[in-house]
Amino acid sequence: MMRLLKTILLVLLLADAACVAAQSRRKDDITVAVLADLHVTPNNECDKQIERAVEEINRSHYDLVVVAGDLTNMGSNEELRNIYGKLRRLRHRTLTTVGNHETTWSESGCTEFGRLWGHDGNVAMQVGNYLFVAYHAGPYMKMAEGGIPTQTLAWIDKRMAKADGRRIVSVCHYPLNNDITNRTQLREVIAKYDVVASLCGHYHTPRLMNFDSVPGVLCRSLSLGKAEKEHFGYTIVRFANDSIYVDEKRIGEEPVRQYAVRQGKSSEVAALPCDAEPDSLNAECLGAELVVEDSGSIYTNVVVDGNIVWYGNSEGKVKAYDYVKKCTVWERRFRNPIYSSPILYNGKLIVATLSDGLCALDAASGRVVWRNRDCKGMVGDGVIADNALYIGTDGVMMRINPDNGKIVWRFAFGNGHPQGRPTVDGNRLVFGAWDCHLYCVDTANGRELWRWNNGHANRLFSPGHIVPRIAGGRVMIVAPDRHVTFIDAMTGRQIWRIKERRVRETTGISDDGKTFYAKTMDGEMIAVPSDADAYVEKWCADAGWGYDHNFCPIAVSNGRAYMANRYGMVAEIAETDGKVLRKAKLGNSSANDFFVDAQGFVWTTLIEGKIYRIAQK
Repeated sequence: MMRLLKTILLVLLLADAACVAAQSRRKDDITVAVLADLHVTPNNECDKQIERAVEEINRSHYDLVVVAGDLTNMGSNEELRNIYGKLRRLRHRTLTTVGNHETTWSESGCTEFGRLWGHDGNVAMQVGNYLFVAYHAGPYMKMAEGGIPTQTLAWIDKRMAKADGRRIVSVCHYPLNNDITNRTQLREVIAKYDVVASLCGHYHTPRLMNFDSVPGVLCRSLSLGKAEKEHFGYTIVRFANDSIYVDEKRIGEEPVRQYAVRQGKSSEVAALPCDAEPDSLNAECLGAELVVEDSGSIYTNVVVDGNIVWYGNSEGKVKAYDYVKKCTVWERRFRNPIYSSPILYNGKLIVATLSDGLCALDAASGRVVWRNRDCKGMVGDGVIADNALYIGTDGVMMRINPDNGKIVWRFAFGNGHPQGRPTVDGNRLVFGAWDCHLYCVDTANGRELWRWNNGHANRLFSPGHIVPRIAGGRVMIVAPDRHVTFIDAMTGRQIWRIKERRVRETTGISDDGKTFYAKTMDGEMIAVPSDADAYVEKWCADAGWGYDHNFCPIAVSNGRAYMANRYGMVAEIAETDGKVLRKAKLGNSSANDFFVDAQGFVWTTLIEGKIYRIAQK
């Protein structure tokens, strides 16, 4: 009898051990479906195919579904609500983060995603013995490279520190290479933890990448191929046996193994190409002095008067900084990041916010002088002319009394932010919007005088983030359609339009109004006479940067023109002959804008949180 009891006990112990082992294997063996780069607009083909993908995923076993950004095309409220409705039908645990198409053109200033999903794209989820940490990398309301805000880096560090022995999987829409301008800082955070892989999208085509020896699993987009060869699908990633197994899954077909790789750092991954470190900074070559290195990212321009510099940052703070005493005079915090550049007017600093209205702060103390809460969701820059403030929000341009914040008139044009700074010429206000149109309205009453569009239905080609230049009765623009366009300011008639150079959004104009400047996507600045009846170049200056899509407007001061690129380079060019006088690398991110102060100093801000003052020789 005793022998029988011992036998039964041994069997039970073995069965229990087997059960524990099986549970441990199950925790270490998980399967994830990854949807990336969906680019869904209501009623487009991807809108139909995402429904098929969701149905197919629901019929299979997955421990987690990861949605790795670029859910939409424009990040509009309509698009986000539509894709949210489609993805909420997933019956598996789902982790969703944002991509650049949700953060670059968002009409809500990147707030609608958070309202729907309950987080801003920074989210972590435990699955078995793994901790998935997802985070966003912008760019935010700018056409720029990715960049992780300082506060998000701190969140990643804090969240990974709580892994409690679990293996960590990074999830970011961007590959963790130099497409993220502060990749070095991100790498320093990740290196402290057991990060076994990083799931990403953005490049659409699946492959294995080397992110500083961490396996980078680049997942396919929902749609791949062209025309009749187009196919739709997603990626299946299995974590098991200390390895990662990656399959491409076309909808309606069997999975196809792409590759298998060891989890974590390995010589196999290290042998793959890896981006080199960014070039060193050399601000002294431009006579540039680093005045501020902020705790957050900066998306605004500065305004400077005397010793004080005012600006906003990604933490929702508006700051006044004394650059002589090297101290912050005051700061005021709002609920969301500040995207609109502050404007100084009669001792007041006018600040446009996303959720706290349009405010006037006492420039000396930061005290609120007036607030208009009817002005919501403001991301674009405004301009003051003839004691009137002109600024827009989604589908609306307004004239506002800067003394009390009251709206004088509203011009409702439909949908799309007027994100770039409007231009006033006499009684005419000209601005572009993300609805494919350039508008001209009467400054007195807001009546539309004319509108122009480039013939494209695609809103991504809109003149939404431009500064129109006006001289000699002509409106001069470039836009993402890559054309230079001259328009009659009185009638809206197109005078000429040409795609001679690959221009995008960046323009400037000489102080005498006789020369129009534009930056090309090949790192050049072109000069065109503003009275030209056809495209004529006075000169073309090549800064040697190569491809670039930075949006930063061109500034002029004392016979010199200044332009910047997406990697923190600034060039100074002689207006007379286009000679590149000086250039320097000030940082690793896009410059936002230039400001010329009363002494002729040129100021610029970089998204990474730096403010420079450039002295001329």
